[in-house]
Amino acid sequence: MNRVRRPFRILGVLTLLAAFGMGFIAPALAQDASPEPTISTAALITPSARTNLGWDQQGADGLDAAAAATGITAIVAENGGYDDITPALADLADEGAQLIICHASGYQTTCPDFAAQNEGVSVAVIENPDAVSERVADIETQAQEVAYLAGVLAGLTTTTGTVGVVVSGEPPTWNYMTVGFAEGLNASNPDAKLIYSVIGEAAYDDAAGAKRVTEQQLANGADIIFGMGDGASFGMIEAIREYNEANAETPAWFIDVIGDKSADYSDVLLTSVLFDYSGIYEEMIRNAGTDQFGQVYTMNVENGGVRLLDLPESVPAETADAVASAQASIIDGSVTVSAVGDSEGMHAKLAELGYE
Repeated sequence: MNRVRRPFRILGVLTLLAAFGMGFIAPALAQDASPEPTISTAALITPSARTNLGWDQQGADGLDAAAAATGITAIVAENGGYDDITPALADLADEGAQLIICHASGYQTTCPDFAAQNEGVSVAVIENPDAVSERVADIETQAQEVAYLAGVLAGLTTTTGTVGVVVSGEPPTWNYMTVGFAEGLNASNPDAKLIYSVIGEAAYDDAAGAKRVTEQQLANGADIIFGMGDGASFGMIEAIREYNEANAETPAWFIDVIGDKSADYSDVLLTSVLFDYSGIYEEMIRNAGTDQFGQVYTMNVENGGVRLLDLPESVPAETADAVASAQASIIDGSVTVSAVGDSEGMHAKLAELGYE
């Protein structure tokens, strides 16, 4: 049973080889399906609307799928914002949530503090392994691996030799992917130029700002934009669509993150970095209330937790083969992608690659 709640308007804005159309199937995340859950209700709180075709929707859909697989009740609390969510967490606990998944890097400390003060509640946070304890779990996406594949694709696809990265802030997830993308670009096209731009601090829903920054990158020669922005992504798409209307013979492409926007934006979407949370959420649900819960749960290319959206048929076979080969190299360990989550380290890595 799934329940969607919309009470929170807190101030603030808030595989083995997968797809490529080549018959490979991404494996499900490995998990022990035998233990029955000891909890009856799990909740997820996310900063924006679950209908945004991105971060929030992927988390909410993942919980719904995991709850259905384990037979428990799911509560999705959307639009939680980025201010103090402690009252929202208390409401979820009052509604019976024994596990609360805190689906934003901005919730890294608030949720562990809440668990410490509420004995019957376990929480999961995003990319804060230092917080792990008996009732606190951490989720690591290893998104740099799949972003590397996106960088390989961009390097082989660009015709101008200039590629852009537009981000809505510099949280760990975006930093991991920026570095991975830059390394993949450098590996596939070392002569390519990379332009890096930040829309603003926590500008996750700033579509107008995203459009402005993307327009600047397009004007500077970028013909592929790797955009990390949640709601801001729609401003990036709008900028690319308008650019393509005026430059039909030399169109630009958009590489998205987290969600699948191909149904509505296939005209500009080259691919997307997809996150599939259902596997680790199911594992956490089965572990909650046991001594197995407090650990780091990792999503990576090998277990299928992160992968690229199927490439369009317009992508040449040799390019798709090169991306698939890079993915196989990540899985067999012959390619190791740097994992850099802090902004200072990310900028240092870009400089090392000659991009800053």
